[in-house]
Amino acid sequence: MEELHLVTLVVHRVTREPLAVLADADEDRCLVVAVRRPQAEVMATGPHPTRDDDARLTQDLVADVAAALGRFLTGAEITDLVDERFRAVLRLDDGTTVPVRPSDALAVAVRDALPISVADHVMAEAGQSWRELQGEQPHPQSVEVDEMRAFLDQVTPDDFRPESGEG
Repeated sequence: MEELHLVTLVVHRVTREPLAVLADADEDRCLVVAVRRPQAEVMATGPHPTRDDDARLTQDLVADVAAALGRFLTGAEITDLVDERFRAVLRLDDGTTVPVRPSDALAVAVRDALPISVADHVMAEAGQSWRELQGEQPHPQSVEVDEMRAFLDQVTPDDFRPESGEG
């Protein structure tokens, strides 16, 4: 199993369906997974910071049900690729796995900040080079981080002081 993380969500330019792009730690290899719109919205929301009832989503209930049964979620896994469709499970702390749609597995994993693993044979069959997928351009988020670092390297506290005559 290889651990991946959600890099970005994109919309397929022809089908207009959401795609989750998962990548390894170095973002050398990636896996593109078609996801359902509601789950893409959950992934875009990101991890939930609190258990505030007003902010909870349906995906948050999965961890609550596991806890009520004395278990907790340990991760999401994409386990297979059958007839060009991914298969996935949610894994519990006792090793029990629950088969789920890949988009649900990813939504729960992102929402609960769980590890996402992909079977080696799935990466071998469906994994792609990030460079081939993205081209020579780095991931947009990497560009933003580099720009922010460059800004922080050259900025001083004086740059934030009001000029004389201003409030």
